[in-house]
Amino acid sequence: MKNFLNKEKGMTLVELLAAIALLGIVLFTFMSIFTQSAKFSAHNQETLTAVQIAEQIVSDVRDLETILTLNNVDNYKKVGGFIEDKDTYDHFIVKVTEEEIQVTRPDSPATILKLKKAKISVKAKPGFGINEPEFKTEMYLKVQP
Repeated sequence: MKNFLNKEKGMTLVELLAAIALLGIVLFTFMSIFTQSAKFSAHNQETLTAVQIAEQIVSDVRDLETILTLNNVDNYKKVGGFIEDKDTYDHFIVKVTEEEIQVTRPDSPATILKLKKAKISVKAKPGFGINEPEFKTEMYLKVQP
């Protein structure tokens, strides 16, 4: 009987449980890497979309004398002291503000330039699962004499 038990070939229950545990640890590690990669890709896509929207708004504003002219274009609406667009872009709200500033040239301090500074912010709409802060950019426009 003793020889019979010693000659038995195969895996014991303990060996099988150890192999399953090791396999589970390895699979869990790989799955967490893929999950993080998917989250990172989604984050980058949303950030890139916000940047592209801001560039489009900069392009729209560049041809105007004042951002208030945007009020008559597409879905832009004047809300308080800024122009807002909630409808054109699926997941984003766009705000454009404008202020007049004066800048002195370093090479000629007596020369004062009058510029308008347009601030553009693109923020995800509430409820879309994008927890990014708003993307902001600025542009300067010459004041028409």
